[in-house]
This record gives sequence, C-alpha cells and structure tokens, in this order.
Amino acid sequence: MTKLFLLPLLLLIFINPLMADENTWNNLSKSQQALLAPHQQQWDNLSAKKRATILKGVKQWQSLSASQKKIATQRFKQWKSLSPDRRAVIRARFKAFNSMKPQLRREISKNQRNFSKMSPERKRLLKKRWKNMSAAQKRKVLKKRKLMGKLNQRQRRLLQKNRKNTRNHR
Repeated sequence: MTKLFLLPLLLLIFINPLMADENTWNNLSKSQQALLAPHQQQWDNLSAKKRATILKGVKQWQSLSASQKKIATQRFKQWKSLSPDRRAVIRARFKAFNSMKPQLRREISKNQRNFSKMSPERKRLLKKRWKNMSAAQKRKVLKKRKLMGKLNQRQRRLLQKNRKNTRNHR
C-alpha cells in the first residue's frame, strides 16, 4: 500500500520541475529584463502563454538591426497616436485581408507594391479618378479585375463596412 502511495508522489516530485514555467522574471536574461523592466512588477502574474508571446516579440526585437528598430519604433508611435476607432478599422481590414485566399492576398499585395512604386503625380491622378467614380463604376472595375468575384460574401461586407468607417473618420 505504501509503495502505491509513494510512486505518484515521487513522480510529482520529479516531473513538477520539468513542467514549471521557465519564463519567470528571475529566469530571464539581463537583456530581456532590461527591455521588459517597465513590466517587472506584473511579469510573474501574467499567464505562461502571455509571457511566452511577449518573449517571442522580445526575441524578434533583439534580432532587428538598428535601422529596423528605428522604423519599428516610429511605426509603433504612429500606431499609438491613432484613435481607438481608427485602430479598430485597421484591425478589421487586417483580419479581412488575412481571411482571403492566398492567391487573392498575393494579387492585392502585388497591386499595392506596384502602386507604391508609382510617382506621386500618378498616384494622385488614380486616387482622384477612383474617388470620382460612381459605386457602379467601381464595382465594374473590380469585377473586371476579378477581385470582387474572389471575395466571399462575409469579406465583401467587412470591406464595405471598413470603407464606410474610413469615410466617417476623415
């Protein structure tokens, strides 16, 4: 009887340290602690999953070059300066984009890259032309490009909602 009781107890003693969360504050490297110093007080109270996610971001940050860190910092400041409503619109667009089929995402990304390579004057003209089109004309252009046909009904609704929200925030 005693042996049956001791076996689970011994297993708990030896297995428990293996299952322990290694991401406690004291187990972080000095460079990780330096980056996360503002969060030291609440660090050990975060869930293990949340700490692992944050540490993944820290590792990505540490792998960036100085110029990449500078760009990331600028973009983060820009993100923080947006209103909560504007951030919600951007998140919804990001979610809609990621829910599209990979082929459509590649096509949209390619079009965006091509647009970004255009001269400012050409961009301005295209934007102006698009803005002056009626909804029917825009649908015709999108259909012609086979973009709308590739979107499912849910994605279309999300995009239309985002367009409406964007107009309200201008």
